[in-house]
Amino acid sequence: MALTKDELLNHYLPGLPQVARARLFAQTEPPAILLVPEHRLDFYRNLEPFGVGVYVNPGLEAWGEAGWVVFDYREALQAFPQDPSAWRLVLEVGRRYLREDLLERLTRMGYLRESEEGEAGFQVRGEIVEIGEVRLEFFGDELEAIKVAGENKRRFVLGAKPGKAEAWDSHKIRHFPGPVFLDMPSLAPGELWPHLEGRDLVTFGLGGPELPKLDLGYQALPPYRARIAQFVEEVRRWTEQDYGVVLFYKHAKGRAYLEGKLQGINLRKSGRFECKPGWITLVPGGFEGAYLDPEAKAVCLTEPHLYAFGSGQAGPSRRIVTGETGDPSALAPGDYLIHPEHGIGQFVGLEPREILGVKRDYLILQYAGEARLYLPVEQLPLLKRHPGTTDDPPRLSSLGKGEWKKAREKAQKDAEELAARMLVLHAKRQATPGRAWAPIPEWDSLIEKNFPYALTPDQEKSLEDTFRDLEAPRPMDRLISGDVGFGKTEVALRAAHRVVGHGAQVALLVPTTLLAEQHTQTFKSRFEGLPVRVEGLSRFTSELDEQRILRDLEAGAVDIVIGTHRLLSGDLRFKDLGLLIIDEEHRFGVAQKERIREMAEAVDTLYLSATPIPRTLYSALVGLKDLSSIQTPPPGRKPIQTVLAPYDPSLVREAILSEMERGGKVFYVHDRVATIQARQRYLENIAPEARIGVVHGQMPEGDIEEVMLAFAEGAFDVLLATTIIESGLDIPEANTIVIERADRLGLAALYQLRGRVGRRDQEAYAYFFHPPRLTEGAERRLAAIADLSDLGSGHLLAEKDMEIRGVGNLLGPEQHGHIRAVSLEIYTELLAEAIAKLKGEKTEPEKHVTLDLAVSARLTPEYIPSAAARSRYYGRLAEAKRLAQVARIAGELRERYGEPPVEVENFLALTRLRLLAEAKGVVSITEDLTWLQLVFERWPLDYDAKALRALPYRIELTQYPPGFRIAKKGLSQKQYVQAVSDLLYLVS
Repeated sequence: MALTKDELLNHYLPGLPQVARARLFAQTEPPAILLVPEHRLDFYRNLEPFGVGVYVNPGLEAWGEAGWVVFDYREALQAFPQDPSAWRLVLEVGRRYLREDLLERLTRMGYLRESEEGEAGFQVRGEIVEIGEVRLEFFGDELEAIKVAGENKRRFVLGAKPGKAEAWDSHKIRHFPGPVFLDMPSLAPGELWPHLEGRDLVTFGLGGPELPKLDLGYQALPPYRARIAQFVEEVRRWTEQDYGVVLFYKHAKGRAYLEGKLQGINLRKSGRFECKPGWITLVPGGFEGAYLDPEAKAVCLTEPHLYAFGSGQAGPSRRIVTGETGDPSALAPGDYLIHPEHGIGQFVGLEPREILGVKRDYLILQYAGEARLYLPVEQLPLLKRHPGTTDDPPRLSSLGKGEWKKAREKAQKDAEELAARMLVLHAKRQATPGRAWAPIPEWDSLIEKNFPYALTPDQEKSLEDTFRDLEAPRPMDRLISGDVGFGKTEVALRAAHRVVGHGAQVALLVPTTLLAEQHTQTFKSRFEGLPVRVEGLSRFTSELDEQRILRDLEAGAVDIVIGTHRLLSGDLRFKDLGLLIIDEEHRFGVAQKERIREMAEAVDTLYLSATPIPRTLYSALVGLKDLSSIQTPPPGRKPIQTVLAPYDPSLVREAILSEMERGGKVFYVHDRVATIQARQRYLENIAPEARIGVVHGQMPEGDIEEVMLAFAEGAFDVLLATTIIESGLDIPEANTIVIERADRLGLAALYQLRGRVGRRDQEAYAYFFHPPRLTEGAERRLAAIADLSDLGSGHLLAEKDMEIRGVGNLLGPEQHGHIRAVSLEIYTELLAEAIAKLKGEKTEPEKHVTLDLAVSARLTPEYIPSAAARSRYYGRLAEAKRLAQVARIAGELRERYGEPPVEVENFLALTRLRLLAEAKGVVSITEDLTWLQLVFERWPLDYDAKALRALPYRIELTQYPPGFRIAKKGLSQKQYVQAVSDLLYLVS
């Protein structure tokens, strides 16, 4: 809508994106003023694309001269002289300036002659006058030359000496003429409004003066969220309808990327805004938002809008205040613990108690119906942690009702049934007749010729194992594990080649569209020139192509099909499926895994896993699945350089720019969806040279894949993401990863994230940032990941991860209820016992020693003031399995808190005694009025009788119960632990 200045003024213009606001302001006849919040100042700094120059936050130098002026709200209220002309001096080459008048004017403006060094004064040396960095050269009274910081100027406006503003009693906004445009007036300070009374106003938002609304007919466009295909399609449609499209881009690399995407569409480049019907014009400009003007048949787009994930109108960034992150290994009130006899209770806290003169700390566990159990802290090793949280709490057990016993028995029965089914399935697979894919020497060698690298020893071993399974007359069921980029795909590709050589079909199932695209390209390039047809099925496959591929699959015309869960659809049929390859199985849902299992029942199946997930690895370790491990990196691969540091914006900028300078890309992990948009604006401020894309788990799956694909193709330099990028993304150019709060992430997650980079022979960098102060557990975790820099250590990490997370559901959804009732760890133990029992293997029950001695033993609050720290040390001592670990913890306590008091020494001694007793097969150590009683799990006992008699205590051997007893007479409480330890050292 074409409007005159008078028609536009004194109106409220709703719903306009920023680029439309900038254009309207630039089209207004000067003089004109735009007031904006400080955080939006950069959007209006350069209006050259609209053919105008602006003064941004100017002072006296612009008074009386400026056409278009942009102030932030705070600057508009800054002090200004009532008579500006008296405080500014216009200097022009060729004009005459009387010497005395000039010097007097400088003095009035606050400059002192021959002032002290460092002050803004002036000096006169013959025909030269120097005022700070300004040098004036005269010939008589005529100004011949002006030099500012050594640069020649034809004209220069000298303002008052800095610091003179304190004498000024007016405000800037009152001295710059023209109508006032207000961007986001709701953020304007209240003291501004009196200064605008009587002036023409235009408001781009609510919150300002009441003005009549004016609708210009512009239609704001929703952000594309990096849906490049949709953007290209809409631009094509607009240009075909004879609309003029203008796209403002911020980065030259961004323009080059878009030029590639817009091939086949009328495209031109310009330095100014030009809307040519039927064409898209690319113009440099730092604006945001987008709109369509139906009347003018014009569309205005911006690069940030193309990749935006918000509303397109950035609000002021807010500081998010969070509490200190705790160490996940610490025992904290609210945690859920499992007692072997009483079941699931919630840890309330620690409470010291004195019973018969003995001081102990007791764990308070709350059960259903407000029932409480007080447990001596030495019994902490009996308890297992339940993974439930306050957001997803487990059901508390009831004390005294036998509920836990029943739930455990049900779970045990289910575990035994599951174990039986698993072994039957495994045996059935071993007995199922399958197809043997014998070697075809002349065919097998064809795929080896176009592989440009030598296989690593682990790849060769995995390939041998895979071929041996393929050649056997039973269905293959093999898992190949290995770090990202270590060559699992090559093994799978050669296995596919063997099966295709026999005339059968191969299906490769992957979890994401991006992986499907990448694998399709890899397979097509490797099979080029061979009579093998490779097709991809994903969201990016057109409906016409999809129908053709489905028909050809059924007819046997397609040899290898690569796709996402589309391959699991019921309408997809193979003529002769011989091999099923599954990449990252753990990323499929339960129902999809059931369908995979049906497909794989009589078909050779190969599983690929970057870090083997616990359930797959567990299956492999108990002999239910064959496992190959690729732990050697390809030649030329370098370990990833890991940098641990407190968060530093300058280091972040250096990391991003260093990677960009060598032509690479950067992952930036910010694991908080709520603040990810604010973090994008922050990164744009510290690294404006970088193009930044955003991806997080609350986006639709299709949007996530489009953003990932755009990043892989070069749309962005930095991908700002949550831990959603943890697995499955193969981008060789990405060689730097920045993790903002590495202290919040677990060991396995950090390892997986670091594995996103370092995919080629260039050195890769991982920056793990953390707060200035770290919890002890986070410090250990980060140190461990930094030490774990050897390529190929992911397999070892997965075994550790299995200890942490348990084995998960192995055969289907029916185990979820039992796992929830008794916890994953307990269910896993029951399942392992059941499998061992069916195999006829003996299982060693977990050893626990009952310690009940009248010794005051605890970590006192006087020694360790922090309750959280005491809980943490109790937890670590309970988890200790070796005397060396206890010694390390004791040393740490001395270093941090000084020499321990008697009660702390006693607790450490009891911990050592517990470990010694477990190793010797002791069931309990108790006392009565006259004896210390040791009970063993076996009889007869093997011990050194001679050395036993030499001990300075009265010791008797007892058969019922089997063990020893030590007379208390003559022993102080302090000597109890020493006496029992001396005895145990003599027992074999």
